[in-house]
Amino acid sequence: MKKKLGIVLTLITALLLAACSGNGGNHSKNSGDAKGATVELDLSNVWSPGHHVEEYIQSFIEQVDKATDGEVMITSYPGSTLAASDDQVDAVMTGAVDLAVSVHSYTPNEFPLSSVMKLPQMAENAHEGSSILYDLMEEFDEFDEEYDGMVPLWVFTSDPGQIFTTDKPVKSVEDLKGMKIRSPSAMTNKWLEALGATPVSMPMDESFEALERGVVDGTIAPWEAVDAWSLGEVVNYATVGNFYLTTFYAVMNEDVWNDLGEETQEQLQTILDKELSLKAGDSYDTVGNAAQEAAEENGMEIYELDEKELEEWATYINPTIEDWIADMNDRGLPGQEIYDRAKALQAEQK
Repeated sequence: MKKKLGIVLTLITALLLAACSGNGGNHSKNSGDAKGATVELDLSNVWSPGHHVEEYIQSFIEQVDKATDGEVMITSYPGSTLAASDDQVDAVMTGAVDLAVSVHSYTPNEFPLSSVMKLPQMAENAHEGSSILYDLMEEFDEFDEEYDGMVPLWVFTSDPGQIFTTDKPVKSVEDLKGMKIRSPSAMTNKWLEALGATPVSMPMDESFEALERGVVDGTIAPWEAVDAWSLGEVVNYATVGNFYLTTFYAVMNEDVWNDLGEETQEQLQTILDKELSLKAGDSYDTVGNAAQEAAEENGMEIYELDEKELEEWATYINPTIEDWIADMNDRGLPGQEIYDRAKALQAEQK
């Protein structure tokens, strides 16, 4: 992979060539080329100020400050204040913002291969999912095209999505038939329809009200959302089947990276590693595990599908996997190879 997480040496080579020719932009407020100069960068993200992802971003900012001896100062702007949720990628690519942390599925056409982790039963927790996604990006050069004009800093996933319902438990395929279920993606819509449910597409921030008013009978969401989005106040039943993962990215504008200077790049490489991705995933697991424990204590009825039941559900769900592989292959991308490798990486973590 030519553009690896952790920033590969090819970028440094490109920087040195640009320095020799005297070219290169200056997107940051101050140039980092002069020793001791301060570079001020803006980071856009889609989470609220009190969300645990924003807390993680703040810890990253502190790491950057320490690694660069205070010469790179990043200011986070949460809540999509600098760019709309679905404009984060364009904002980084055009240089309107220097960095962004957001959700791949907000601009799905930009990240087709990353959507492999949204397929059912790809990981049992966010740590595992983040590890698999990171390794796939390291191993397959085709991911480079998804980050054209950007430098990926870290990637991570949510804990797995489960089915949460308000008035009726779901313990079988029959139970799900006819129910209106909030769905996070077009991919999830397909297998919900195959199972006989009616998918209702809506963003997470509209789920609470939709559940409370009976607009939907349930939602697909990670345990993390039971706490972070207060879904525990309106749902009474959970069906555990690890149905999907939400994937996230942190990126920097490539020209901004190139302008930082070789010494600053090397300083940043000391923190831009797999551990950064894993710890981001861990934040989802921490909140999700606590939410599940609290839900159990508060009387939520939790039903975990066993292997035999998952096999039955798979007969309805697996065509979605086959469709994803065919779609990637039709685009000239190695869909089958990436799916198979993802499942192999999952098996290695057992």
